Amino acid sequence: MDRFDARDSGLIISPLTTGDCAAAAARAAAASLLFKFDYEYVTIQHEGNTRTIEVYKDADKCTRNETHFYAVMEGGMAPDIREKADIHVSVSKVTDFRKVDSRAFMDVRYGNLFLYAGDGIGIASVDALPARKGQANIEKDARKLIFDAVAGVCEISDGAQPLLITVSCPEGMMIAAKQNNALNAFMGGIGIMGNYGTISSVHQRDIAGSIENQIREQIEMGVKSILVSPGDYCADKIYEGIHVSLKTAINCFNFPGSAIDAACEAGVENLLLVGNVGKLVKMAAGIMNTNSYASDGRREIFAAHTAIVGGTSSQVRTVMGCTTCDEILALLNTWGLRDRVMASIMAKINEAVARRCNGRIRFGVALFSEEFGLLGATADTRNVLVKVSQEQYALSLKLK
Repeated sequence: MDRFDARDSGLIISPLTTGDCAAAAARAAAASLLFKFDYEYVTIQHEGNTRTIEVYKDADKCTRNETHFYAVMEGGMAPDIREKADIHVSVSKVTDFRKVDSRAFMDVRYGNLFLYAGDGIGIASVDALPARKGQANIEKDARKLIFDAVAGVCEISDGAQPLLITVSCPEGMMIAAKQNNALNAFMGGIGIMGNYGTISSVHQRDIAGSIENQIREQIEMGVKSILVSPGDYCADKIYEGIHVSLKTAINCFNFPGSAIDAACEAGVENLLLVGNVGKLVKMAAGIMNTNSYASDGRREIFAAHTAIVGGTSSQVRTVMGCTTCDEILALLNTWGLRDRVMASIMAKINEAVARRCNGRIRFGVALFSEEFGLLGATADTRNVLVKVSQEQYALSLKLK
């Protein structure tokens, strides 16, 4: 891939720092991992100036649970021996906290994020600011910017996924060898440094574009019946309940409405939407952006439908005092109301989705809980499930 010279294009208004490059690559890697879309440029706002940085994806190092991007350190204040160095960042899902290195940095604002220095980043050989002996040379402001870059992506995905951010520089050790080690308290690589800045939020149109691309890819493979889910949560319960795997599912993230719109526009014939009750129950109130920062209403929905099916005012008040859907469902179970409440909720979800697709597609929606399994399904779910399971199974064989 030919490298683009950002200085010739006028994109860089002020010199880059290694911190800027790391933050830009981290933002791109997190967006690719969580939302399946790839940034080409990331813009960082600093006091009095703006820096737009081109980022590159290293596809050979990307997997289902890890993505890898890098940015080029160019335009630094001359003379700078780091000029043209590649600053790499991988963002990976943490599945076992025991494997997170004890030297990883954390930020008290984001309990789900860990920052680690990989190859080519200097390690303190003595206690010296900004790090203690054995710690990586990643300055405080640069760390804060990197954490914010990834946290901004997590926030719109509801932010619970633990992630490991690893910064590296393949040429770092060779660059460090050119420095005067007698005056250098950090050994084995370069430092990640720079002023703090801000990065704009992930835009909803980028997420909508990711959903459209996922659907288009399946359409191009001959699929007309798609499986959609807001994520992998409840995957085992979904497989147990309706015998479909989420491995080929379109990820709609927090935007089931956008997935319905995109499927209708693409000519999809059958759509099966499955997922956790905490997300999809909001659709009973017509909520099609299920991000908890944008909307909630779960207790209100359960409380309203408890009243609709004959629950007492005391039961309604008790539901309104709950904090989780499983807590509500346990109460409804005890009262003998769960099936009736869920049937009432599923009827409203059916109405909301029918309005959204306006007869352009056959659909089914099924809600699940980790504790209770399959909770309910809309009217045509069984018929849609037959078509979807056949085509998605065939697709899984093609993708092997």
